[in-house]
Amino acid sequence: MKIDRTRPWRYAVLPAALMMAVLTAVAPTAPAGAAVHAADNTTSDSTTADSATDIDGYLDEYVRVQRTPGLALVTLADDEVQVRVHGVTGGGDPVDEETLMRIGSMSKAFTALAVLQQVDAGRFDLDDPVSTVLPELRMADDRYRRITVEDLLTHRSGLAVTALEYSSDPASAPAETVARLADEELAAAPGTTTMYSNAGYSVLARVVEHTSGTGFDEYLEQQVFAPLGMDTTTVTELCDASPPGLARGFSLLGPLQVAVPELPQACAGNGGIVSTAHDMTAWLRFQVGDGTSPTTGERLLQAETFRAFHDVPADTAEYGYGWHRTTTEGEPLIGHGGTLATFASGIEFSAVTGTGAVVLANAAGEPMVLTHNAVVAIDGGAPLTTTNAFDPFNAVVVGVAVLVLLAGIVVMVRSRRWALRRATGSRRELVLRLIPLALFTVLGAALPWLGATLIGLSEPVAAYRVVLWLYPAVVLLGLALVLAAGGGLAARLVQVGRGKIRHG
Repeated sequence: MKIDRTRPWRYAVLPAALMMAVLTAVAPTAPAGAAVHAADNTTSDSTTADSATDIDGYLDEYVRVQRTPGLALVTLADDEVQVRVHGVTGGGDPVDEETLMRIGSMSKAFTALAVLQQVDAGRFDLDDPVSTVLPELRMADDRYRRITVEDLLTHRSGLAVTALEYSSDPASAPAETVARLADEELAAAPGTTTMYSNAGYSVLARVVEHTSGTGFDEYLEQQVFAPLGMDTTTVTELCDASPPGLARGFSLLGPLQVAVPELPQACAGNGGIVSTAHDMTAWLRFQVGDGTSPTTGERLLQAETFRAFHDVPADTAEYGYGWHRTTTEGEPLIGHGGTLATFASGIEFSAVTGTGAVVLANAAGEPMVLTHNAVVAIDGGAPLTTTNAFDPFNAVVVGVAVLVLLAGIVVMVRSRRWALRRATGSRRELVLRLIPLALFTVLGAALPWLGATLIGLSEPVAAYRVVLWLYPAVVLLGLALVLAAGGGLAARLVQVGRGKIRHG
């Protein structure tokens, strides 16, 4: 019997090289320490020197902790505005107040406004059943007939949080979302439980289309954006659609930043607006006003309806009409965040003091922490601590991936010795000793899908895509398992085959 004496370390070269290629591919494309500077909008900052310094400090802290490549922070106090900007876009250009960014779920308040405008126009009432207002709506659960327009606005329709979420073929229009609900069951009786539903706001977008006779994007452009002077704001029906001038956002893995396309999802009515700090200033001014446009004076909502627009439950876990309360103490602050795979946003304001803040960022994070801290720096109150929950998670997962890869290299290097020790064993014994490596290889390949099942996803294509965008460290761990275990398995098989071992 002859065993190949060629050094087996060479079997470790390919897995190690592939892992290095992955890490190189996600090398930083934006400077992590880009300078923060102030850029005044049409008016000067009216905050005191102390509050301005505090806001600058909170912005510095947020950028440092979240490692945000590009960000714009708008603050409004005493009817005067300041825009602070940081970093670069996915295209490498400096962020300014005209930089387009996806605003994610902050879009829901625009949808709620459109619905309330239809109420003001007498098209329907908030307590009308949606199935009456929108006869095309059908569901596999007869309880859907009890869902009211207000139930959809306040996330109390009974639609499951995961209903139509993260499909491998997302709906491209509100009407398509409504059609796909025909096979869905409700997770709770309408009006009984708060369950955040993106699909519910897509249905509301379709309601507006049906009652206004206008496409939802066209409706917002004519009835909301134009009166408010939001001239560069646009609407997309798919989250990954890219209007002209919109640069890619970033995926983050620790200090690594890479500009990538947005995760494909259905965003019509629930998260598809693309805007700028300049335009969102107009939106913020409108919120602390009286229902008329600060730019044109045109009334967008009747006074009573406008008050209802901001009448949010005291419980921060409950929702109003596109808004929720963000504080439990002191002056009530209301707002909404928006999180996509490559962008994050937040808005928070006090209808009492007229103070508010908006954050637009081109990477994931917790922008509502920054909006809150900016507001309380002006009005007073307790600031929130900026944290990054993904850092320890990513550090642990990537650390495990490195250990797995090193273990795989050891297995490959020692494959010749392993084959020598089992040269006289039976075929059954040999197979049994190879099975663990085969199982770890399969586990590595399936790891992203297994992780996605924890958040309610079972469709394989959608599961792998979501984990790749939202939890890249898990993908690296899966890749490390495949390379280490698969490489070790291949190295042992090659050594056994070259040794021409005869099994009983």
